[in-house]
Parts: sequence; C-alpha cells; structure tokens
Amino acid sequence: MFLLLRVQWFSVAQADALMPVLPSGDAIDSEWLSAHLNIGVEALDIEPLGVPQGFVSNTMRLKPRGASDALPDSLILKIDSENPVGRELALHLNSFGREVGFYRSLAPQLASLVPHAYATGNGSSDAGRWLLLEDLSAMAVGNQVRGVNAKDCSRVLDAIARVHARFWTSSALLNHDWLPRHQFWFKGSSETLSAFYRSFLDDYELRVEPEALKAIALVIEHSQAIDAAIAQRPATLVHADLRVENVLFARNVSQRDVVLLDWGTPTRSMAAMDLAFLIGGSVPMPARRGQLRELCALWHQSLRTHGVKDYTLSDAWADVQLAALRCLSSVLFLHNWQMDPNITSRAMLLDDEWIERCCALVVELDALEVLESLG
Repeated sequence: MFLLLRVQWFSVAQADALMPVLPSGDAIDSEWLSAHLNIGVEALDIEPLGVPQGFVSNTMRLKPRGASDALPDSLILKIDSENPVGRELALHLNSFGREVGFYRSLAPQLASLVPHAYATGNGSSDAGRWLLLEDLSAMAVGNQVRGVNAKDCSRVLDAIARVHARFWTSSALLNHDWLPRHQFWFKGSSETLSAFYRSFLDDYELRVEPEALKAIALVIEHSQAIDAAIAQRPATLVHADLRVENVLFARNVSQRDVVLLDWGTPTRSMAAMDLAFLIGGSVPMPARRGQLRELCALWHQSLRTHGVKDYTLSDAWADVQLAALRCLSSVLFLHNWQMDPNITSRAMLLDDEWIERCCALVVELDALEVLESLG
C-alpha cells in the first residue's frame, strides 16, 4: 500500500546519493537502462513516486533522454522495498518471481488490461528483482481509504472477469512453476488465526456485527475445510491483491477504461476470490448496500460474454460467499500488523476501514450458510 505525495525531481548528475541501487550493488543509471532497453540512453532523471511506497516493493519514474525515437518518454521502475520487513515478505512470497513470470508469460494475452513491460530481471537474484513498466500516471489511481462506488467497482469486475475467462480451467497455468495454487497472504492455519483472535476482540468486539464475530470464530475453526472447498472449485488466474489502489481508471476517452496493476501475488485458484477481496476491501458499505447481487451478476455475465460455460449465477454467488469467508481471515492479519509501533497513520486508517468493510461483507452476503454446508 502506498500514498502518492507531492513529487520531487532529481537528475542523476545532481544527486548521485539518490541513485537507486539493486541489492547486487548495480546502480540504476543511464548505462544500466541502455543495456536493458537495448536503446542508447544519454541522460536519466528520476522522480520518486512518494513515501511510503508499496510495502513489498519500491517504485519510481525514470525519464530517459537520448537520440532514439524508440526511447520511451518515461517508464516505471519497480525494485525491492527499502523496508527490510517488506523485502523479507517479498522474498517469502516470491513476489518478484511471480510478477516477472506474469509479465513474461501471461501479460501478452491481456495487453489491454495491464501495463506493458519493457524489460524485466529474472525475478530472483539480487541483480534480477526489477521490472521496467509502462508509465500510466496520466490515469486516475484509486484511493483505498475513500474506496469506490458500485459503478466503478463494476468496471473493475468487468476487467478482472476478462482475465478470469481467458484462463478459466486452463491447463496452461500448470506449466508455470512460479504460479502457486491457492496462495493468499491472508491464508492461515487455525492455530495462527486463533493466536490473533483475542487481541482482535479487544479492539473490535463492539465495532462489528455479532454475526461477523461468529463468522470469524467459525472461519478459525474450519479454516482447513474452507481451503478444501475452494480447491474443488474451477480454477483460473487470480490477481489475489485486487484492491482499488492497484487499479487505474481512465480520465478521458482516449485512455483504456481500467488497468490492473501489481501482479506480485497471482495464484491459480477460485475466481470469486478477487470479487470478494475487491468488494470487501474497497467498496464502502453505503456504496454497496443492496447492490451485491447485481455486482455478482455483472461479473458473471462478463464471464459468460468472454466464453465461460457451465458456470451458473448460483454457482457464482455461492463462490463469492465462500471467498468472503476466506478473505475474512485478512482482518486478523491486518489487526495484528496494527500492533507494529512503526505503522503510519494512513496505514492504520486503511487497515481499520478494511476490517470493518470485510466484516460487514460476510453479513451482507449471508456467507455463514455456505460455511454451515461444509459440516
């Protein structure tokens, strides 16, 4: 999660101390960029995109100058986070390996929905955890605290449905060793989730519905059964971090309507995980009230339009209910992270909004009826 602040310009010649450096010691300079773009770069300006950056990565805008017309006016560099905890988490999740794999192998089939990748590292070595991506900063980025309304949510759901449909039950996804099955940052064992529960109640017992608290307790108890049920559903490519700050929206008709960012945690799993994650975390309760079935129907219709068969609206609704239960474990992880004394005020506000929205969603969906069916 990151916040965009007022930007400041630095030229490499003016501020060598601010030159980004990979863990290998390689400096991101004109020579480095020339080598990886295979285009001559004579000078390079660097524009930080604001602090804090994404937790598991750091991004900045590069503005190269050179004689070739093929040289982009600007591009986005994504490298390791400066936060040691974030770097460790990225390594644990293989975030760069997964994102590099996505852009090399799958993104070409989704060109209108994701940024263009000019070049990538290998995704694993100290010299290879980087990506050079299309600069789409002229588009509007979502605000996680503010959230989005149902209309804008439907635009995102149409876009992600096209991703889901493209790889629906595709055996081709089995050929990528960087793409795990059913891996989510908020997935945890009953023991792990139970350890977080007491302190969560201390802060939120009176702030969320009793039915949501009941659901959390049952999710803790039946975490393994939930995972087993998800594993039985049709699998596709899932973004797994589909929140509004990972989405760009068109500002005018010349731009793509929606672009999906941050493919550092893709997984092969149940498609409805993305829908529940997006609505539960990014659409405030007043903005979604009375519209959940319509949003599910819009997503389902987009799946059908783009070729998905033998998947009914009833199937989709039940999958969203199941996904909302799995996403509910995210509130325990986020509350545990709130205990970090170094957490920023914006991160605290963002996490707090997420927790209340996500807890409310399981009640709005009547998701417990699915959990009770698991036995």
